Amino acid sequence: MKFTFKNTFSGRNFFILGIIFVVLTLLSIYILSGLMTQITEKSNTAIEQRGFFKKQEVMAQELSRFLETQNELKSVVEMSNTKNLSENLKVLSAIHGNDNLVKNNWFQINNQKIEFTASAKSKNLETSINEYILKNGNLNQSNSIVEDHQNFFWRIYYKYVAQNGTVIRYGYDIDLQSLQSYFSTIDQKAPNYAFVFNKKGTIIYHPEIKLLKKNIFKLTDLSARDTTFTDIDSFSRKIALSEYLSLDIVRYTKRLNIKGTDWYLCVNFPNKVSTEDVDAVKKYASLIYFITTAILIVFFYLFTIFTRRTFQEKEILSQEKNKLLLENEMINKEKALIQLQQLKEQINPHFLFNSLNSLYMLIDNNTGVARKFTLNLSKIYRYLINPPLNNIVTVQEELLFIEKYIFLQQTRFTEEFVFTITIEDESILAKKVPYLAFQIAVENAIKHNIASEESPLKITIDIKENVVIITNNLNEKQNFEKESKFGHKYLESIYKYYSKNNFKTYKKDGDFTCILPLIG
Repeated sequence: MKFTFKNTFSGRNFFILGIIFVVLTLLSIYILSGLMTQITEKSNTAIEQRGFFKKQEVMAQELSRFLETQNELKSVVEMSNTKNLSENLKVLSAIHGNDNLVKNNWFQINNQKIEFTASAKSKNLETSINEYILKNGNLNQSNSIVEDHQNFFWRIYYKYVAQNGTVIRYGYDIDLQSLQSYFSTIDQKAPNYAFVFNKKGTIIYHPEIKLLKKNIFKLTDLSARDTTFTDIDSFSRKIALSEYLSLDIVRYTKRLNIKGTDWYLCVNFPNKVSTEDVDAVKKYASLIYFITTAILIVFFYLFTIFTRRTFQEKEILSQEKNKLLLENEMINKEKALIQLQQLKEQINPHFLFNSLNSLYMLIDNNTGVARKFTLNLSKIYRYLINPPLNNIVTVQEELLFIEKYIFLQQTRFTEEFVFTITIEDESILAKKVPYLAFQIAVENAIKHNIASEESPLKITIDIKENVVIITNNLNEKQNFEKESKFGHKYLESIYKYYSKNNFKTYKKDGDFTCILPLIG
């Protein structure tokens, strides 16, 4: 086979392989950077959610503590009697009044006059409390947002009925402006801000005081639909424009789990802070991408220059080698053609004479077999007189020929020959073998061995993935004249022409074996 270094590893092929390598490397880096970005985004989202749940927990805990007065009120009433009930309630109010967030602390026993403890009494306040009691007096507990011209309160109210039938009403207001200052001190290091609003959208708590009492649905893109959740743990996440920072934010919204309220919490993270890690990953990934591209291009360029001279030297050597190989192949091909012609000249008259004798005997004895015999004989000679150009045929073609040849032999010698053909895989039949290779091996076995009904000649053709193994048992004829071995010489020439060196024949353990390598 002609050897060409240029064809197997030419500068053009090397350039194409280099381009493929660069593209695959850059594609891998691009995919990996994308995966890194996705992981960073997921990590940032997880951090945001942890911060959101932490904020929600803190807010709910701080706001819920103002609703724990009911148990304290119950304890005070149960330990008091008619004479000291009022004084004990004043003490409880004074304790609550020490909280800077508590304003307008008051209580009422039965329908007596309202007692104020932690606030300056005013006619407007008294009127407001009386109206509130008139409206909610039958409720055991209530809390709502109330406001006047200057103040904005979260009003908490409890009613408790003692065992003797005394009705105690107790209430106080939380100054929401003071609450804003309080939350700003306990949560000042958090990388987010939060606000609370009720179902109507009224802002109850916000880090910007001037936004208290405003309607959040009018200030932001939040709507009443954003307060609809399937269960208590549901929340929403969206990118929005901050009403407070005037920049893009990531906004989490969730119902605030505080008993007796219809409040909602929004926790807001600056989107720039949320995405700065992702942007950094993208920036460094892009930097790595471009640096790698530059390195690969420079390396590829230098390597091309370095190998160009080597290619030229090897090309000269390959041309010289190919010239010698071509001359050698021409000699082998001519030699093979001469041997094939000698082989055919030997086969044709001998084989035809024997076949015609057998046909003569069959015509009277078995007309049907005679017809089949004649048809196979015709196909065999058509195969013999039309050799392929390159002296190789497919395994299937050679197999069809040898099956017809075997039929003729078994017709002549019914019990004296036993032929077996096995095929490992049907796809092997597309590979190639030298022309007449099977016939040479089978004819060689028939020539050199005695076959009888008592001791038949057994010939096996085993077609494997890379070779065809033809085996026959040995019962050699005595004083057989020395053969010319045209067949084996022909096969050796063909295999040498196609650079196959594993054709061989040998005797072992009473068998003769011929190994025919497959070509292609």
